[in-house]
Amino acid sequence: MKRIWALKSTPEHMAKTISKSLCLSTIVSDILAQRKLQDPEKVIEFLHPTVLSLASPFCFQHMKRVIERMTLALKSQEKVLVYGDYDVDGVTSTALLYKVLTDLGFQAVAYIPHRQDEGYGLHEGAIRRAAKANVKVIITVDCGVTAVSEVTIARELNIDVIITDHHEPPELLPEAYAILNPKIADSGYPFRDLAGVGVAFKLAQALIQSLGNGGTEFQTERNLLDLVALGTIADLVPLIGENRVFVYHGLRQMEKSRHPGLDALLEECGLKNKPLKAGQIGFMVAPRINAAGRMDSAREGLELLLTEDSAGAAELARLLTKENQARQDTEKEILTEAIAMLEKDPLPRVIVLSSDHWHHGVIGIVASRLVERYYRPVFMISEEGTEAKGSARGIPGYPVLEQLKTQADLLIKFGGHSAAAGFSLLTDNIPGLREGLNQQAKAFEESLFQEVLHIDRKVSLNEISSELLHELDQLGPFGFGNSGPILATQGLEVYSLNAVGKERNHLKFRFGNHGEHEGIAFRLGDRISELSNSPRLDVAFSLDWNTFQGLDKVQLMIKDILPKADLVKDDYDGFLENDENQVGEQIAVAQESDDILWMNWEDFFPDAWSVEERRQIWLWDALQSESQCQPWEDNLIRKYFPSASKHKQSPSHADLNNLRVNDGLGLILGLPLSEEDFEEAIKKLHELGIYQMVVVGCQEIQEERVRKRCRHLTRDELIQFYRELRSLGHERNPFEVYLDSEMKQGMRIALEIFEELGLIRCLGGSEKITLELIPVNVKLDLDTSVRYRYSKQRYEQAISFQRAFIEKLKLRGENR
Repeated sequence: MKRIWALKSTPEHMAKTISKSLCLSTIVSDILAQRKLQDPEKVIEFLHPTVLSLASPFCFQHMKRVIERMTLALKSQEKVLVYGDYDVDGVTSTALLYKVLTDLGFQAVAYIPHRQDEGYGLHEGAIRRAAKANVKVIITVDCGVTAVSEVTIARELNIDVIITDHHEPPELLPEAYAILNPKIADSGYPFRDLAGVGVAFKLAQALIQSLGNGGTEFQTERNLLDLVALGTIADLVPLIGENRVFVYHGLRQMEKSRHPGLDALLEECGLKNKPLKAGQIGFMVAPRINAAGRMDSAREGLELLLTEDSAGAAELARLLTKENQARQDTEKEILTEAIAMLEKDPLPRVIVLSSDHWHHGVIGIVASRLVERYYRPVFMISEEGTEAKGSARGIPGYPVLEQLKTQADLLIKFGGHSAAAGFSLLTDNIPGLREGLNQQAKAFEESLFQEVLHIDRKVSLNEISSELLHELDQLGPFGFGNSGPILATQGLEVYSLNAVGKERNHLKFRFGNHGEHEGIAFRLGDRISELSNSPRLDVAFSLDWNTFQGLDKVQLMIKDILPKADLVKDDYDGFLENDENQVGEQIAVAQESDDILWMNWEDFFPDAWSVEERRQIWLWDALQSESQCQPWEDNLIRKYFPSASKHKQSPSHADLNNLRVNDGLGLILGLPLSEEDFEEAIKKLHELGIYQMVVVGCQEIQEERVRKRCRHLTRDELIQFYRELRSLGHERNPFEVYLDSEMKQGMRIALEIFEELGLIRCLGGSEKITLELIPVNVKLDLDTSVRYRYSKQRYEQAISFQRAFIEKLKLRGENR
């Protein structure tokens, strides 16, 4: 099926700001701006994610209660059961939490249900067996949020259930001892897209911070990040926010993993001692762990991740490779049969296929393959007598779980996400489900079922270089929610074209006058005749390294290639684009407007206004680290005007006397940092219907306040901070520092810079941070830190802007 190519729109003003501030190419700056990274600070956090940015695990509303219960379990040596799931997310969650509990001295047991015999989720039989084994606490990982009746049974058996899950919660939650799930209402956690292993990690963090590190050896959260990265990549959660931090640092931890099983698995995949990418983990490592749970029992995968025996780990890794090969063979057979079924009739909007001899553990993967081939939502069903189990995969804009809810009366059980779901039903209800889903699909626009290839940027052949690829690599790790950039070139000259591979099912191209650029198109071998007839082609591609005989060359990884592509503009996606000149014009108009009054602190007496008048006043506080608009607050005014109550007379400034306060008044407190900052204040006040404004506090520049707002530390301050850390590191390395007060924010900024420079490694913690000092034998240049360089630049530009701003105000005052 021919795909439409949609070229994404770029918010040009944002892109220019990013490129100018951070010295990035226009191509990469355009892509960053498209991904809604709207200012340089957000770009820095994206390109250089830090473990220091992770939220405290105690943000979870129930975490304190969980730690209290676990403290009692440890003191009483109660038996704790970690109950997981058989996919990679569930297996890594189980392994991670079991390791932490046993290291902390808990009496822990790990259990993963059998896919075929028990199926997904918490089961009554397992709970009753746990009760007989004297288990007092069950911790679910990657499951449990829908286990209402099972949790009730556990309570009746005097077992406390702590649920850690990330799936969408039902309306009625289980009456568990505690629930840690960022998707439940009022969970307290600021990031809702954690994988199951991410939630398990937050519990592990809380346990280590509360119950660990009492001895001479530090237990470090960083040592767990390789498992967190593996589960996060495999579960296809968006690689943004905290997930990006987990995967970015987890891949680096994986390269020197302390888990023999994971190390053996990398060796088996040919990835040992190599820089790792998320794609390699998702396509080579994760499927081997998944294979065991899909074909039989996930316990072999769990055993691999838990073992401390290197020789045993190598044997288990080889066994999982065999399991994965068997899974691939079964998958190919089912896929071939499914395609044959579909080719008989016109393609429906929603594909619903079933058979009585399909392996339930593999049908989810086959569903994904069919989505790739036909670009339709796919529901694959394995019939098992009178009952059947299914797996569903969706396309963008088609919420699988929501669509299953419309057919709830035909289903026994269902759950999952908008992109993927599992369900069970009576075999006799399969035709009804097929009809119901397709009937429901008529509500969607036909264009939803036409595949669109989103192009990040058009480029010329001359712009493709190793320098560009190095910059693009900084946008990784790539995956769901942060896809690898797709570039496009139209009318690309074809120098040569050949079919390659054992089955000659791949195409190798050389482009350009002299064939200087190489491209590879996988699984497009059957199109060689069609493409050979076109001397020029439109090519959509990503860039990657092709390493041969120790040399790295840039290669085009072709996503689509056509004699003539249908290239359209991508739909509007929420950007409010302001042309740079328009912004300047708005500020100039505002600055010349008679509705804006400029005042110094000593001319301003807040108590001159009555209570009724104050209700009409809004404040734009430009003195905080984050400017914000809020209603009048006496406490805030007292903060900046401690002697205000002494002045009972009316304001002496004649213009202020003429203000119509009842029409609404905006007070801008302090000097803006930039034209954009000032324009934002005017814009927010205009949105409130306020067109009379007073800028207060513009007599002089407060350089120290400006420096704090710009998060800029001087070279001398950084040197002093580093000396403190080095002194602590000489006494004990790793060591701990406290960052639990506003006074310590300067230290936090310094740590982010030092981490970026490779001077320290953050091993974990929230308010109390565990750090490792890294020996450095060469002199480092502070300007190599993007964070330091940008904060310094921002500070200098702010001071320059405020000087010009004050001069303009003085001139305006003289003219009045």
